[in-house]
Amino acid sequence: MISPTAPKPRSTVHIRVNYADVDRMGLLHHSVYLKYMERSREEFIRRRNGAYAAMEDAGVLIVVVEANLRYKRPARFDDVLAITLELYEVGAASLRIAYEFLRVGEEQPIATATTRHALVSREGRVLRLTDEIRELLTRDEAVTRDGELG
Repeated sequence: MISPTAPKPRSTVHIRVNYADVDRMGLLHHSVYLKYMERSREEFIRRRNGAYAAMEDAGVLIVVVEANLRYKRPARFDDVLAITLELYEVGAASLRIAYEFLRVGEEQPIATATTRHALVSREGRVLRLTDEIRELLTRDEAVTRDGELG
């Protein structure tokens, strides 16, 4: 568990809304937010000198077991979104992550979300977080580039 007084590991990525991700109304389709959340989790791990692939190769899968999204305002084609991910709870075998979606240059969120993840083996057995994975998840960003993800 992360101490309530400790700074929470966080990361912000920028993603430009592309044409393939909008609906006929020109709005970012509601399902794409989940895809953007996945991309922000991948970048969170990468910026801590980790890789999902390496964990999966070692037989550790981080699966989503719950997702909650609250849509507040629409995003549109060509908007650049700043997605801030905050790891706010690390349990014995699970993680909880919060997300905030902002249109770059604005202060009001367009969406907020949370996910809960379990660590499991390829066979679906629950795994406890190793000290190595816990340290990876809670370390400071090694790469501070906050560039736009295509």
